Parts: sequence; structure tokens; C-alpha cells
Amino acid sequence: MVKGTGGMKNSNGGMVADWEDKHGRQFGAETIQLTHRLQETGLFTRSAIADLIDRYPRELYGLNTMGGDASTKEWREGEIGNHSGVDVISAIENGRMWLNLRQLMDVDKNYGEVLKSIFSEFETRLPGLNTYKHSMGLLVSSPNVQVYYHCDVPGQMLWQLEGKKRIYIYPTKETFLPREALESVIIGETEEEIPYQKRFDDFAEIYDLEPGQMLHWPLNGPHRVENKDCLNISVTTEHWTKEIRNSYAVNYANGVLRRSLGYAARSNSPSGAHVYAKAALTLLCKKTGWNKVRKFQPFIDFTIDPNMKNGIADIARKPLIYG
Repeated sequence: MVKGTGGMKNSNGGMVADWEDKHGRQFGAETIQLTHRLQETGLFTRSAIADLIDRYPRELYGLNTMGGDASTKEWREGEIGNHSGVDVISAIENGRMWLNLRQLMDVDKNYGEVLKSIFSEFETRLPGLNTYKHSMGLLVSSPNVQVYYHCDVPGQMLWQLEGKKRIYIYPTKETFLPREALESVIIGETEEEIPYQKRFDDFAEIYDLEPGQMLHWPLNGPHRVENKDCLNISVTTEHWTKEIRNSYAVNYANGVLRRSLGYAARSNSPSGAHVYAKAALTLLCKKTGWNKVRKFQPFIDFTIDPNMKNGIADIARKPLIYG
């Protein structure tokens, strides 16, 4: 069943427009949909985003194109080249691409202030919630493109600013999120990919997200995204808590034990006596470089070209080297 409705229910002066007590009980445990006021900052208009693109560091953006089948991953890496932000947005609007501007708060302090306000507000509304390692990214994506089935490591929120998209959010049970696959993501063997089957859609929560709406879902919740027939502009925010850190440490240690000793741990719970030992093992691995995974090397094979049908032009394949 598709969920979600538009409109603000009441005004409370914060970034979130319709917070209710029930959302505090649901936060982190269930998917929650809220309305927001990010548009009112003036930082997410097309002109503001074009200006951002004009000055964005190469090492902090990703430009990708993909296939149309959710079951088959086709993913290419590209570059903006010397095109202006206005031309980039135009090419994306008429093409099949995702542009991900990572670490917004490090590039422009104004976005950092918005990010700080968001989490200050959530912590005020949820006594006992202590978040850290906040991050914000901006997504500009073409009509009808998709993000493949995947999971994220930190806590996630998705804020829609322009266009419409459909988000499928799946249970965190073993069938949909195999423990070994989650470990692979956390220790860095893969980026975010986990196995997907079309039948999983029968168990998904489905949300049609419109401008002014946002979603927050349970930690590591598998999900995928389909854009409607329009340009999409969205913001992602990430955060960590003590519980998220514990979950990361336990799954990281479980991944090490499985791969180095062939031992499949019985529990990946983020609480209990086992957390201390597994956190210590994770810290040891991080400090010594033991179990270091070979870093994935991306290759570029296209560039933005507003004059082409899909907004891109093929170029000779080359490694993506920052700096």
C-alpha cells in the first residue's frame, strides 16, 4: 500500500512542521513521514544549487547513470567537466543521471547551520537522544531514474525539495538484509549493495514523497528509490548515536570473525555483554589496519553534455583520481 499525504498540519517554527508525540515513540524503530520547511531557507532553489555546483570540489561529488531494471545493476561514473551549474542541472533534467553533492556542511557553512538546526530540533523533541557525526548531502536526479536496493550504515533521513519519488522500504529481517551482506557493507567489501529479489516488493512499505515531505526509517533498513517523471532535488542527512555505533562495531567484528576464522556469530544485537569485546576487536582492526579491505577504484567513462539526448557523452575510460 502506498502511504503518505501532503500538507502541513500545524506550525511550530522548526524545520519539522507536524511533529507529534507519537513520532518520538516511533523514531528509530519505525518509518516516520513528516513535513518540513527546508525550502524556506532559500538554500535549495535551482539557482542556489547551480552556484554550489560551480564551486563544488571534485572529491566531494559523484555523478552516475544507471539502467532501468531494479534487478540488474548497471552503474557508470561520470564527471561534470567545465560545464556550469545551470547547464549541469539542465542536462540532468533531460537525461538519466544522479548527482550527489556530499558533505554540504563542509563546503558552505550556511548548510552546516541548517544541519545543526535539524539535529538540535530532534534532540530537543526527544530527551535522551544524543546524535553526533552529522552529515548532509544534496541529490539532483533525472526523471524516471532509480537508486538500486541497498542499505546505509548511519541513521538516515531523506528530505524532498523538488519533484516526486517513490521509496520502497523493506524489513530488516534476515530475508531482506542477510547478516553476511550487512557485514560486507560495514567492513567495506562492497559499497552499499545487498541482494534483491522482485518478490521483496510484496513486503515493502511504499511512500510517494513530494516537496516538503521527509522520511526516517529504521537503522540499516533496505530501500530503493524510483523517481517520477520529473527532475528531483532531495537532501539526505546522516547521524550516529551510541546505539548506532554499537551496532556498527558488532557487525564489523562479526564480519572479521566470519572472514578470518570462519566463525558465524550468533548475535548482532547492539546491546549486551558481547558488545564490549566486539567493540574492542573493531577498534584493534581500525588501529592496526588488520583486515584492511582493498579500496574500490572507480572509473569514469562519461561526461556531462547538455547537447546530447541523455545529457551525457562517452569518454575514454579512466580512473577517478581526486586532486
